[in-house]
Amino acid sequence: MKSFSVLILDPRGVISGGKNDVTERHSNYGKELTKQSKKMDYRLKVLSASTQKVSTTNNNKTFEILNITKPTFNSYKFAKNAYKYIESNMLSVKLLVAGDPWESYWSAYFLSRLLNRDIPIQIQVHGDIADPRWRRINLKNRVRYSLAKLSLPKASSVRAVTKFQAENLINSFGIKRERLAIVPVPINILSKTVNLKTDRPETIGLVGRIHPDRGIWEFLQLIRVLNLSSKDFKVVVIGSGLGKDKFLLKLEAIIPKNRIIYLGQLPESELRKAWKKIGVLVSMAPVESYGRVMRESLIAGVPVWATASAGVKDLLDNCKKGEVKLLDLSKSSASLEKDFNLLLKTKVSSDFSKKFVKENNTYAAKLASSWINTIKKSK
Repeated sequence: MKSFSVLILDPRGVISGGKNDVTERHSNYGKELTKQSKKMDYRLKVLSASTQKVSTTNNNKTFEILNITKPTFNSYKFAKNAYKYIESNMLSVKLLVAGDPWESYWSAYFLSRLLNRDIPIQIQVHGDIADPRWRRINLKNRVRYSLAKLSLPKASSVRAVTKFQAENLINSFGIKRERLAIVPVPINILSKTVNLKTDRPETIGLVGRIHPDRGIWEFLQLIRVLNLSSKDFKVVVIGSGLGKDKFLLKLEAIIPKNRIIYLGQLPESELRKAWKKIGVLVSMAPVESYGRVMRESLIAGVPVWATASAGVKDLLDNCKKGEVKLLDLSKSSASLEKDFNLLLKTKVSSDFSKKFVKENNTYAAKLASSWINTIKKSK
């Protein structure tokens, strides 16, 4: 029986350069797509970019990652390479999936023109790019916002990750509501059990990429203000990034080195154990569409202290009162210390973990379903 292809375009090599969980996630997408396609026999292929021409295929061949060129920001160049691959392998393409509204979308746009076919395009939007604060982070984001203004209204469908992010996209980009699919990104559950104890260590945790767009300088401001009222707490930092060295130097200028625990970039197995060292997770990213680390924190039984964002609003809707608290830097040091101490005493219920695990297991099927529906609607 003839198979049909759903192609994910990845000109910058984000997927092929990702970790094992990225490959596993896309493999699950492929399995669900083939499972739901019935007589059509859809197969998922990722046309990606890498310095090495290698391919990854799952056991049942419902999914492949194919590196067809080197990473590039040149959408037309990538589209030409994708066109050559499609023609030489005689693929019957039913849907193009763009991993972002800029390079990936324009690669899909040019590819559809080269194929001389009106192929539907779904754009994946992972960040909360409609939040005005996202545009203010840097010049690159402002340019990308302008590109998204052109691409998003043209898409056959748009995948968002939370309902709050979706509303922002509708209001800012004029996307028709019926073209939106809200499907969070499935994650590997690192913590299998919830720590229901309230006698957690008096520590503040910063977990993830250490980069200015993650609010690391605002985090330093929080530590500086808290330190005015308390000299007992410690700071646990897990992760790495371009801003790591400068960040750690500035942190050491605020509190003594013996109150800083830097664990670096940890593999999944070690990160699971490290949650025991954290009393409260702090997230000060100015824009957060979903909040993967915040969800992992709650699953591990660690409450979250975070600045307002679409992802935080979604969490507040899905957990019990007090488990996630909004962080307001305009408060006095005494008020912030009070909030911190309340969070340290907060017992995180296992309800969030149970609900999240159940819903997380449905996301691959929901995304595959959105692809099939996009194909059907385009006929």
